[in-house]
Amino acid sequence: MRRAVHLLAMLAVTLTGQAQTNNLLTYAGGAGNERFNDVLQLSDGRVLVVGVADDLAWVPGGVPQYSLTATGIANGQGTGRTPFFLVLDSTVQTLLAVHHLPAGAAEDLRFIKATNAPGEPTGDLYVSGNTEDASNGGYFIGRLDNNFVNGDPGGFSWVMNVKCAAGGYPKQHQPWDVGGDGKVVYASGDSHAYNWSAIYRQQANGDDDVVPHWRIHWPTGGGEFYGMAEDYPNGGVSGIAYSGIVFKRDGNRCDLRSPSQADYDSWQADGNGGMRKGAWPMDVLYDSPCVPGSGNTTNGPGYTGYSPAATFTFGPSAICIDRRTNAMYIGFNAKSVLPDGNPDFEPAVMAMSADGDLLWWSRLYHEVNPQGDTLLSTPDQYVDALAIDYSLPAGMGLLTVAARAHGNNVENLWEGDAIAANPGANGFQNRFTGSSGNIHLSWLGKLTLADGTLMHSTYVGELAEGATGLGSPHPDPLLAGWPDPNAGWPTLNTTYTGKNRLKVTADGSVLMLGVGRRTITTSNAHQQMVKPGNGGASCWNEFIRVYTPSLGGLRYSSLIVGQWDTLTQAGGDNVRLYGSFKTRNGVLVVGMHTGAGNQIPVANVPAWGASTYGGESAVLAYFRANELVNPDDDPTDLTTGLDQLTGANDALAVYPNPAREQVQVVLPDASLGQLELLDVSGRVLRTMHVSISSAMIDVAKLQAGTYLVRWRGADGTRRVGRFVRE
Repeated sequence: MRRAVHLLAMLAVTLTGQAQTNNLLTYAGGAGNERFNDVLQLSDGRVLVVGVADDLAWVPGGVPQYSLTATGIANGQGTGRTPFFLVLDSTVQTLLAVHHLPAGAAEDLRFIKATNAPGEPTGDLYVSGNTEDASNGGYFIGRLDNNFVNGDPGGFSWVMNVKCAAGGYPKQHQPWDVGGDGKVVYASGDSHAYNWSAIYRQQANGDDDVVPHWRIHWPTGGGEFYGMAEDYPNGGVSGIAYSGIVFKRDGNRCDLRSPSQADYDSWQADGNGGMRKGAWPMDVLYDSPCVPGSGNTTNGPGYTGYSPAATFTFGPSAICIDRRTNAMYIGFNAKSVLPDGNPDFEPAVMAMSADGDLLWWSRLYHEVNPQGDTLLSTPDQYVDALAIDYSLPAGMGLLTVAARAHGNNVENLWEGDAIAANPGANGFQNRFTGSSGNIHLSWLGKLTLADGTLMHSTYVGELAEGATGLGSPHPDPLLAGWPDPNAGWPTLNTTYTGKNRLKVTADGSVLMLGVGRRTITTSNAHQQMVKPGNGGASCWNEFIRVYTPSLGGLRYSSLIVGQWDTLTQAGGDNVRLYGSFKTRNGVLVVGMHTGAGNQIPVANVPAWGASTYGGESAVLAYFRANELVNPDDDPTDLTTGLDQLTGANDALAVYPNPAREQVQVVLPDASLGQLELLDVSGRVLRTMHVSISSAMIDVAKLQAGTYLVRWRGADGTRRVGRFVRE
């Protein structure tokens, strides 16, 4: 016979349903120049936010604070600010703890990344942050000595200082990523300047790494060696200290260029129905190959008419690693000179194996189009972000690229409805429309991981104030009457995607942060833009957007900006968004309010937050919508994450799931032991000693969210189950 045991847990949290009324948008702090830079959900459901503040006086009393050691970070000219981790529950309504570096240890914490692929338990955690130091200023990368799921960190296993020039891409965008093997690939130096620019790899233990098939190596005895590491005459790989890719034009290293006439003369498919000459991406600027160590720089023009610029270094801007294969994907551009002497920039995305073999590269535009015409692409183009689409197996997977074009003149980034490998493709915004030739317009594309073939693309260009050429309303009800970007010839305004802020969800949807003017918003958005036909002026704004996997539609698009005056345009352009993360029911977004202009439309402000800004203030949003719900975006398996803490042997069956009133927990037969109800942070809400085969838990008074039940049997068994309270 079964008996029912009723557990009642009291926990004050906000409902986490899917209606817009359940959105959360809050400030944090207000007196100490607070800023949130990145956000990550752990596999136990808790949420980490990294950022910086003048101090932690804004943290509510009673929230535990823990100081982390930060030995090794070079920040000798720092400003004394305090970088921190916030640990929040899965609803982000409850601030569980704050872990912080000593004041002045670094200028901030900017990115946080894990070694696990999506859908796996949280692996090792790595963070980066800005530094200011006379000899090693730039940014640091550090591996935490614990990952919060297995235990709280006390500091770093190791720290590496990356020296960078103040205005270059490496300093500004911090291009780095970590693989499933814990190895870190990162960019250092400057960009489009005269000094040094290179990419290196660090081992999981923090030591310099040898990448055997990169072209440039530094032997343990000093000097440089050009070629395969195993061919080094004084010991092969064992004689090499570390390897690199040098993003610099010179006659000895010749990196990113073909080392033989055969490679230089080779023709290859460009990934979208056209052709290109040269086995390496920088061949296009030169009139011959470059043999490493020869001292022969060679000159242009290359076969399309481009020549190299006077500046020595190129611009590495984005790096991502496939956690499944540890293949490396690198985005960069090179300053060039047109035949008429005017400057230009040429982009490239390069794929390499874990050993450093070049797999493929893409220009993202046609050098020779399918009709056989040789082209120049006179607008500048840049690579702003890369992200792996894990929704398909590695052999069939896709690389998502965020790029940008300056102007709309001749050949440009590939259009969304002219894709050779996908004739039926149709992007949300197929092309660069309007007549303006002096704006920046962003672009998203998906290339196959195997060979760089283009499969999907869309431009990301928001309407100009007073836009003309508007077409018919978009047929998607989510667009609620907004003009279809592919109808008419609408005039556009400069639109940027966030640098290295690109994410891809479990089903391949693309999550991006952007900056625009009259930004298209969806009907499920928290904050809408006024439509062109409704009257009223727009304002500069930052927005969060989710594209469908094919990049042909929108699932969500919302502003986060001060509520501006639609007559005068005053009060807006005052929020900066820096990080995002997709959860089961919505999207988390973090950033800051600049401390000027109007308030943002806050909602469901948590006890640790604030309803108004006071000077520069951090911003956190958790937006929910039915169109964003995907159980596969849940943290791996909350039971797995907790099992690592509890030593659980098996899973408990809990049903119904989701639930509103009660859940039944099936226990081992003739069980004798302890049953606990917990939130996803691991906090025990209620405990009972039972000796039955099942238990009924009353959940009617629980707030919406995810909960766990844990069984501790008298015979030593440990089991954990999970359920969602709707």
